[in-house]
Amino acid sequence: MRLFEATHVFKHDWETVSLANWRKYPNDKTPHVRHVEVLNQDVDPETGVLRTERLIMVKQNVPTLLRKLFGGDASYVLEYSEVDPRQKSMMMQSQNMTFSNVLSVGEHILYKPDPDNLDHTQFIQSAQLKASTALCRLANKVEDMCWNRFKDNAQIGKLGLEQVVSKILAERQEMVMAQVVE
Repeated sequence: MRLFEATHVFKHDWETVSLANWRKYPNDKTPHVRHVEVLNQDVDPETGVLRTERLIMVKQNVPTLLRKLFGGDASYVLEYSEVDPRQKSMMMQSQNMTFSNVLSVGEHILYKPDPDNLDHTQFIQSAQLKASTALCRLANKVEDMCWNRFKDNAQIGKLGLEQVVSKILAERQEMVMAQVVE
């Protein structure tokens, strides 16, 4: 089993970063994410917490042999999230659905205001990657390879989120300028 942990501070407020998260796909930084489908979504009328369940289709670069063995290079991830606007927290958990009997990848993400600067957003990410014991000696190599890919994708995902934040800030600026002109 391999564990992945990362933290990052986005130099933008929680509201902007959490909005950008919902608009993150598609973007040119993460072309491997092909489709996102909302399966269920509701708001708790008492707490205001938004709960969402999404199915995400991902297309990975898989070696030809594995593609033939497992029947393709598309995989699906189930994501569950909770956004609490009062506490300013966004929690996301995801688990791969495809090939989970061969490799299980569970991820947990938390966005919250940075305690050192409340105008910034703290991003905390952890993941557990576990190859099937049926793979025996290959398990460690599979976990290492997937851990490296996960690490690379995590960095790319942060860049994609920053790209969306920039778009949101530009849209806000355009709206302000349009109001000034009127």
